[in-house]
Amino acid sequence: MNVVSPGLQGHLSRILPRVKNPGRYIGGEANQVVKDPRSVLADMLLLFPDLYELGMSHNGTKVLYHLLNRETDLAAEHAFAPMPDFASALKEAGIELYSLESYRPARSFSAIGISLQTELNYTNVPYVLELAGLAAYAEKRGDEDPLIIGGGPCMANPEPVAPFFDLFVIGDGEVLAARILRCIGEGRRAGKSKARILADLAEFKGVYVPSLLPTVTSPRGEQIPPFDGAASPYAKAKGIQRTWVDVLNREDYPVRNLVPHMQLVHDRFSVEVMRGCTQGCRFCQAGYWYRPNRELHPDAVVDLAKAGMQATGERELGLLSLSTADYGQAETVLDALIDDEDFVDVDLSLPSLRANSFGQGLATKAAALTGGKSATFAPETGSERLRKIINKTISDADMLQAAENIFSQGFHNIKLYTMVGLPTEDLDDMRDFCVLIEKLHAIGQKHAQRNTIHANIGILVPKPFTPMQWVPFMDEERAMRHIRYVRERFRKVSGVRITWADWGISHVEAFYSRGDRGLAPLIYQAYRDGEIFESHGEFFKYEKWRALWAERGFDQTRIFSARALDEIFPWDYIHAGTTKGYLKHEYKQMFKAHSAPVPDCKWGECQKCGIPGNYLDISLAPEPVKHKAPAREPEAIAALAGERRAKFSGRHAFHLFYRKTGLARFIAHQNTLDIFEKAFRRLKLPLAMSQGFNPKPLIRNTGALPLGLETRREMLVVELRALPALDEAALCASITEALPEGMEVYAFVPAATGKMPKVVSITYRSGFWAEGPADLEQALARYRNGILLAPIKVKDKTMVVASDVEDVWMVDAELWLRIKAHDSGAGISPYLVYGLLLQAEPDSLRGRSLVKADFALAEAASDMAASSASFRVETLAERV
Repeated sequence: MNVVSPGLQGHLSRILPRVKNPGRYIGGEANQVVKDPRSVLADMLLLFPDLYELGMSHNGTKVLYHLLNRETDLAAEHAFAPMPDFASALKEAGIELYSLESYRPARSFSAIGISLQTELNYTNVPYVLELAGLAAYAEKRGDEDPLIIGGGPCMANPEPVAPFFDLFVIGDGEVLAARILRCIGEGRRAGKSKARILADLAEFKGVYVPSLLPTVTSPRGEQIPPFDGAASPYAKAKGIQRTWVDVLNREDYPVRNLVPHMQLVHDRFSVEVMRGCTQGCRFCQAGYWYRPNRELHPDAVVDLAKAGMQATGERELGLLSLSTADYGQAETVLDALIDDEDFVDVDLSLPSLRANSFGQGLATKAAALTGGKSATFAPETGSERLRKIINKTISDADMLQAAENIFSQGFHNIKLYTMVGLPTEDLDDMRDFCVLIEKLHAIGQKHAQRNTIHANIGILVPKPFTPMQWVPFMDEERAMRHIRYVRERFRKVSGVRITWADWGISHVEAFYSRGDRGLAPLIYQAYRDGEIFESHGEFFKYEKWRALWAERGFDQTRIFSARALDEIFPWDYIHAGTTKGYLKHEYKQMFKAHSAPVPDCKWGECQKCGIPGNYLDISLAPEPVKHKAPAREPEAIAALAGERRAKFSGRHAFHLFYRKTGLARFIAHQNTLDIFEKAFRRLKLPLAMSQGFNPKPLIRNTGALPLGLETRREMLVVELRALPALDEAALCASITEALPEGMEVYAFVPAATGKMPKVVSITYRSGFWAEGPADLEQALARYRNGILLAPIKVKDKTMVVASDVEDVWMVDAELWLRIKAHDSGAGISPYLVYGLLLQAEPDSLRGRSLVKADFALAEAASDMAASSASFRVETLAERV
């Protein structure tokens, strides 16, 4: 177990009370890996350039963490972009950005890996580098600094941020991560310079070192490569060839993922069942970038799901891919999950579904495992004419049949991902879109009045390595006219929700996507002007970009004009696999009224897109062997679920006592309950669930604990459906092992009922705020002289604090306080009371040490006496 250095812990203890969601910054997550840096050849900090909640959800980072840490001579740790409030506090305290496992400075690692999932993270790159005490520009960093490595889907055009990075990984990180880090470690050990190490790395297929690529100026004024690497066949490419794994291997997938301290954007355990999509949607960068199509063996899917849900305690399972319903063994995997008792309480997430792949059988099985009963489809547009242009091979009839399948199985919502800004789009297409929504809504209402349709409208950003890379970005007036048309049509329609993208954010994304190296100074200046976290609407300020473009004289025709078919793009030194000639052909086909749809080559007809292999590169999953299960009808599934519920129909109540100390005290109250739920699931302790549409585990607490407050005695009431097999000591140790650092369970005793006992008083102690005994004596004297009797105003409410305080006393150098508990189990803020006694602002005390020492119940249950006795002796010993 890792222990924070006392110095840093002290600093963080004073900083964290002043920031929002401090659980993002404390580390110590269950399942973390901490290696001594002296015992490894090299280590990498996986620095996700966005919030903890997003980065902890990212499956690719989990894969890299697993791959690097399984190597005995390598190590990986985590960090995330801190919000501005915490970043300011770090600067003020003179603390550099640190890892969450060992709390080491980011710049002490051999390398820093930054995964760019969206161009809207670009300004966060110089932001996190400078917070780490590093120069933003690669040319200004020295030989002793870590090498900065970029990766992720934005590698389709990394040029706008190329000056900030030492190298990029173009393609699947599994292929190169360990080789790159080992090369860096061996080079450093051999005394090689940074330039020499980069030259060695540039020899790896899929590694791009920007400093080694010359550029020339194009007629547009862009910095472009002196050759068109994407135009040649893949095997003869002059530039950087994207690299990929040929077969998805179970061993490369993580199982013991970190257990987060807070709710994530995607709070689930995920298995990537398929990589690559060959449907050929002409706007979709991922569909071209991640070719060829590779499927994971269904037995591996089920094994990983079982092991991962066990190791993390998650309640939701995600089966991930660009189009999960297109995974060839989707139904057989769902059959296996339904058949397995380990998934009896598991919710299933199937993102990115294609309407024409989501048949009745898949809908039935998904419904058996899906708690939220919501399905997501991406028709992109409601116009069949436009779908033909973009090669989205689904019809209105497909959508309507999918809706019938979904709503008939008890799903209550369909979310549609759509867009405006497609070539030749007009208001007639918007009218067709509205008609489709109306028909979907009617199907939903036929099954239940509470059923809803949610259409989210994005704005097309033409991306590199798609047939759309030659088309212009739609201007604001036209794009918003199309969006307003749909909004107005459904403004007063109950059960239909329309949301839409911010045009300014889409404009900036298009600016990044179609840019060259010349954008780096603008990106750096935008960051310095405070333009960070641009994917979060509350931080994005479009006016700042307009002012910056005007100041720098940026030519907007780069974004809003069509590109010539023969021009070289800034990203044309990369060969993604698909040739530029094939993309050109697809661009021309868009505008041919009678062109046939492009078939999915996954099923055997190679389209000669440029990926080497002529279909043989496609790796489809066979039928399961180990986890082959019967395909049950809905009635049989319902009967099976009933049988399993009957096996676990017991209700056994327990009182669990725990401590929360150190930085763990900054984990929020609700997140603490979630962490306990996951710990119970990891130990296969079957939690009793509430009744109703959305069942919740029956875990109750004695009252919300103020954030940042240490507690030496806290209690939960837990109800289980079966008695635990372990004795109390072993069970407490096992639960503690599944919790974050700083949380410890010390008693787990049977209770007569699952009802929460009434808390009548709470005791706190603190001896670290006063300068000495004299100050404590003065505080005690103020209490005796009635300082708490005077009315005070708190949040526009006048109150007398004395009515909530039972006693104040002093033992040695500690000031003790006992307050009355409200019906909720909590009471008046102890910071308020101590502030009055010590003549200090209550908020100024939140960075100091305060301990919740004890609480008293109205009627102490007999079955609690033994477990409470040892604690009370310990407490009295401290006081005497």
